[in-house]
Amino acid sequence: MVGCSATPAATGPPPVTETPSVSRTPSPTETSATATATATATATARPTAAAAFTVRGDNPVLPNGSQDTYAATPGATCDSAQFRADRALGGEIADGFAFEGFPAAADLLSHFLTGKGTEVDYGLGSSISRQALASSGFQSVNEKVQAEIALQLKADQARVQLSAAQLPTVLFASKSSDLYWGFRGTQGLTVTGSGSRKNGRYVGTLTYVIRDSYGFPVDDTLDGFGPPMRYLQTVCGAPQHAGGAHWFPDTITVAVPFTA
Repeated sequence: MVGCSATPAATGPPPVTETPSVSRTPSPTETSATATATATATATARPTAAAAFTVRGDNPVLPNGSQDTYAATPGATCDSAQFRADRALGGEIADGFAFEGFPAAADLLSHFLTGKGTEVDYGLGSSISRQALASSGFQSVNEKVQAEIALQLKADQARVQLSAAQLPTVLFASKSSDLYWGFRGTQGLTVTGSGSRKNGRYVGTLTYVIRDSYGFPVDDTLDGFGPPMRYLQTVCGAPQHAGGAHWFPDTITVAVPFTA
């Protein structure tokens, strides 16, 4: 009979005993730091609301009596003696404007008498632009336009578009100014601008182009010299008549700050 041997001793590393994991509640400091990091990452990834804005609008000059030409008086005959007398009168009035300190009025009337019909523009920084900026007529228009822009911005419209009805024309009514004798009632207005929201307010710059037709309609008497100038513009108008007069477009550009 065979005898049983004893169980041999175990060899190798001892068995590993697994310890159950224990969940840990983050401390208030860790929770706050995690929330801040998450919010920062989210804000970086998400586009911010558009702070910039633009403004555009146009009230164009429509056909009007200032733009009448020789064709407005079909069949009319230009009397040579009347032509010479009215043209001489126009030159005297232009000289008088210059003498009285109204250089723009003098230049515009002189340009009218040449009959070229080309546009005359007074840009930013010109004397007449500075006068327009300071005038009550322009300030009234600017106040109304800025109010219209502010309404759209407060309605979250970043691209402000103004209709012709929202852009009133400028009237220069003071007879003691170069603006009156050169422009008087203007017929069109264009505005452009841009800016951004800073410290809770909208700020930017607006540029106005005040548009006009320099000419003499039927009812423009102008202290008596309107009718003879209209005669030169229509009955003896250029280019049908050598030396005749012709209406032309003219503008004044003004820039102002915008806040809302």
